[in-house]
Amino acid sequence: MRVAACITTRNRPHDLENCLRSLWDSQIKPHLVVVSDDSPDIEVQQQNQQIVQQYPETIYITGPRRGVCANRNNAVNATPILETDLVAFIDDDICVEPEFIGSAIARYTQISIEQRNTTILSGVSHGSNGYMMVSGKLSFRGYFCASDVPETVAIHASVFPRQFFDQEQWDENIFFGYEDAELCLRALKRGYKIIHCPELRVNHDAGVKGSSLMVSEIGKLTNYEISIEAARLYVGIKRYKDLFPNVLKLISFCFIYFLHMTAYLSKRASLQAWPEIIRRSRIQKLWQPS
Repeated sequence: MRVAACITTRNRPHDLENCLRSLWDSQIKPHLVVVSDDSPDIEVQQQNQQIVQQYPETIYITGPRRGVCANRNNAVNATPILETDLVAFIDDDICVEPEFIGSAIARYTQISIEQRNTTILSGVSHGSNGYMMVSGKLSFRGYFCASDVPETVAIHASVFPRQFFDQEQWDENIFFGYEDAELCLRALKRGYKIIHCPELRVNHDAGVKGSSLMVSEIGKLTNYEISIEAARLYVGIKRYKDLFPNVLKLISFCFIYFLHMTAYLSKRASLQAWPEIIRRSRIQKLWQPS
């Protein structure tokens, strides 16, 4: 089975180099690596291209600079459909363990041929601060929580059948946050199954603290927090309106979201962030024709 790795990067050449080194030092090498570069600075792009050139079978493309979902679509759509069986999405601040690809292939070989194309593997992402991300599910209010039957993935430590992205793409209405959970909801709706595989391990070196979104934006909220809450609103409405329609749940979710968010923003002395959360959520797109 041929595994392609899709790396999304922005303004972090040093992290990109570490990420690529970990992939190509794997016990079983990836069939192909695609680097989609969202860096706006030409000099940074040139640095990244020079890094990529050190690794054969690695393709460099410029990103669309419309958010993480658009960048991931850009990367996965550059993987040859007929030459790729499996695909993993690796951010530039992720280093895979040497056995990551081999473990994924070994697990897929244990699955019947009929089920391989509808099975998603989710491993464990270890943060440098001790935080550990694993598969789980979304609560009614749209927060990640534990689950014995996985409905979400640890995106940096997951492997998808390539054919899934002929059927679905990352939702580019989401700039950042909950995009992997939303994708998994669509996968579940199509009959895909998520399997937790603790042997699939990656290291998340930077985490949230390394994100350029961790800067004050409005009141006491960071750009990161605003994007996360906007995404939770969008995914929550889409979940109960379109993916798994339920009018009662939709009304209840919206009422609870706005009630709790108003209290939260008031406590953070950031009520002025409400318009930006609504604007960034792009929920109006959910009522527009596809």
